Amino acid sequence: MRIISKLFFISNFVISKVTRKQIWKKVRQKIGNIPNLSIDWDYLTDRFIEPIIWVVDHFADSLGKIFVGLVWLLIQFVVGVAYWIGLSFYWNINAGLTVALVIFGHWILLNVIFHYYMALITPPGLPPNAEQIPHIKARCKKCQSAKPERTHHCSICRTCILRMDHHCPWLNNCVGHFNHRYFFLFMAYVVLGMIFLFIFGAPVIVYELSISDASEPIGYPVFNNGSHLLPQMEEVAPPRTRSLRRAVAVTVAILCAGILAALGALVGWHARLISRGETSIENLTNKDDREAKRLEGSIFVNPYDYGSYENWRIFFGLSEGRTWWCVFFPSIHPPRGDGISWCFKNDLTHVSYK
Repeated sequence: MRIISKLFFISNFVISKVTRKQIWKKVRQKIGNIPNLSIDWDYLTDRFIEPIIWVVDHFADSLGKIFVGLVWLLIQFVVGVAYWIGLSFYWNINAGLTVALVIFGHWILLNVIFHYYMALITPPGLPPNAEQIPHIKARCKKCQSAKPERTHHCSICRTCILRMDHHCPWLNNCVGHFNHRYFFLFMAYVVLGMIFLFIFGAPVIVYELSISDASEPIGYPVFNNGSHLLPQMEEVAPPRTRSLRRAVAVTVAILCAGILAALGALVGWHARLISRGETSIENLTNKDDREAKRLEGSIFVNPYDYGSYENWRIFFGLSEGRTWWCVFFPSIHPPRGDGISWCFKNDLTHVSYK
């Protein structure tokens, strides 16, 4: 549990530089409200931020590969334990129930593996050459590329990303316009899988913990051949094996609890942003705009918010005859739009927004 917390803590720093500045700005504002507190913010910012930026810029790629490897190992470990301990437990209870659980569990596993793999290999989206989009006048100050709306520069990938959400170390990739759906559905199906394991793994944990080594009979099994009691040559699981099963079962339970807590909160957060038509970066900037509009006595309107239901349809790419079944089964269909223009009309027509 402690290891998972540390890994998620480290991953929180491996985000875009824009997000880091916004977060640090909020911290400064909160602390600045404390009376009689004088702080040299320029000196403190340099001392605090520069080491983190140096580590991220120099080791982000290596750390990302390690994180990706850890994800695949965790998937294999949890699934392996489910087969080793859980499958035999339910098979001895009810074979029909076991078959149903295996089918449902493999549906979740298929979606987890598919969406994680697609999030890994799908480029998040790069702006085209300036000659291809002459109506886009904005230019990135760091890479000098054309910068359409909702595009941000990633200091780790060292390029601009279309509709960038954040840089994810667990993907070793940016989350942008073309792989955001894969990233979100991967997390959602992992959370569903953790809930599934908790519901049907609880009886397994209780059973494994209820078996005590001290309660095992002393001696060895025998059988009656008609006249004598003879030892029965039967392989009995040694106490060390039973202790290992219990330790592994408890470890998986703690591991799943940490993953469920972390990813459950993250899925809820991203679901809220999707419902509002925002990315993680836009959520930070829009907060400042909302506050500024409030002080002016007006209301901030997000130009990319088409209403909660329509925002979800846009996010999942449900157009051109696609239905919600694309969410429940693996699909490689592209998102709606090209990541450059952001005006949708009547749910289907995509027109240029300049």
